Amino acid sequence: MGTREFHECVIIGAGPAGLGAALYASRAGIEACVLEKLSPGGQVLTTDWVDNYLGFEQGVAGYELIEHMKAHADRFGARFLSKEVSTIRGDLNQGFDLHLATNEIINTRAVIVATGARPKQLNCPGEQELTGKGVSYCATCDGPFFKDMDIAVVGGGDSACQEALFL
Repeated sequence: MGTREFHECVIIGAGPAGLGAALYASRAGIEACVLEKLSPGGQVLTTDWVDNYLGFEQGVAGYELIEHMKAHADRFGARFLSKEVSTIRGDLNQGFDLHLATNEIINTRAVIVATGARPKQLNCPGEQELTGKGVSYCATCDGPFFKDMDIAVVGGGDSACQEALFL
């Protein structure tokens, strides 16, 4: 067994939801630690330009928005660790043990899981290179960029139909 440390509140994931949780927890005087296996930002980092975030009336680059969010949480003392959680064990009465991929264990009273979601990709040629430059996974987010253009919606089921109706 590796090293063991304690944090009052652990937030798993450093996308906008995780960063928001870190801000609110640390601002309330709760010692908050954010665990993220990759770079902070989540799906926002796959977006070149965010045009619908309150407070940025001219829009903002995805990476810049995340920098602002992280700096805000940093200002109130949130701690950030590049770690991957492999298992969570425990309960509300005894607390939780977060077992990390590095064999370390973090003990905490509270866990906030903010791991986000990932769109299902086609894995076809050009998809990765064109994501954010014509290939989009969110009609609500990116629909205005494609106004008055011919588009194609790829997918099946309710979510694809909802996206098509929105566009």
